[in-house]
Amino acid sequence: MSTQHFQTRFKTLLQREWMQHHKGWLIAMLALPVIALLALPFGGVQIGEARDLPPTEGVGAIMATTMLAVWGITLLMTGFSLPGLARRDHQDRSIEFWLSLPASHSESLIATLFMHTIFVLVLALGVGLCVGVVMALAITLKLGGFVVWTQVSWYQLVLPALAVLARMVLGTVLFTLWMAPIFMSFMVAAAWLKRWGVPAVVTAVVATGVTLQKVYHNPIVWTLLGEQVQGAGSAFFDAMHLIGEEQSAKIEIRGVADVLSWAGQDAAAALAQTASPHFLLGLVLAGICFGLLILHRRNSH
Repeated sequence: MSTQHFQTRFKTLLQREWMQHHKGWLIAMLALPVIALLALPFGGVQIGEARDLPPTEGVGAIMATTMLAVWGITLLMTGFSLPGLARRDHQDRSIEFWLSLPASHSESLIATLFMHTIFVLVLALGVGLCVGVVMALAITLKLGGFVVWTQVSWYQLVLPALAVLARMVLGTVLFTLWMAPIFMSFMVAAAWLKRWGVPAVVTAVVATGVTLQKVYHNPIVWTLLGEQVQGAGSAFFDAMHLIGEEQSAKIEIRGVADVLSWAGQDAAAALAQTASPHFLLGLVLAGICFGLLILHRRNSH
């Protein structure tokens, strides 16, 4: 019975986050693609090397680029909004709502973090893929007319698109876990120090990093941050490091089987990287920050 009650409470908390924020999320995801589509008939199209690809591969490249763009915009929106969530429930009195369920501080915080990180970023991938199809149709129509549409093997794009989407969904989950110690530190600082929290953390990290590097010739702060960010980036996409500036670092994908093989191998490589001490220690730091947030909520209520 307690498990059923927990599921009901948690579902209510998730629904509350969706009802309160879904319009803003969707507007942020769709604003730039809609503007680009409206401006398309009046301007030129710059698609880089995708112009030289066969029609089917070119459409796939446009879809992937659009999906990544929507995901990136959503990531920026999430990054700016997360620190403010630490004090939101006290500012808008919503703490009274979820305590009346009754839900614990940890349940409410987990629901908030899940919806504003993993859920919204995965939603951005789905929206980006759908918008990417529309964008690909519009761009190919502008560049080559209806004739190009007949040259695109649309059914051959289904499996590769789903494979890339699945790889990025897994990458989003791993990316969030890799970045958890960073955004959780910002949230803790914003909770305890209010508007001065994030500037205080940035100032402290920069000052410590510069002092250690200049005085003691020890770049450990920048090394740790670099490893964490690099781990997050490769976890999201290209864990095998096939994309690079070197001439030999190129992806050779010639068909559906190659895309499916790449997605599976890259996902396995991303999962293998979670054995890194940077990843594990980052989760420990994120857990400590989570505990500090719970402590702040209990002391404030």
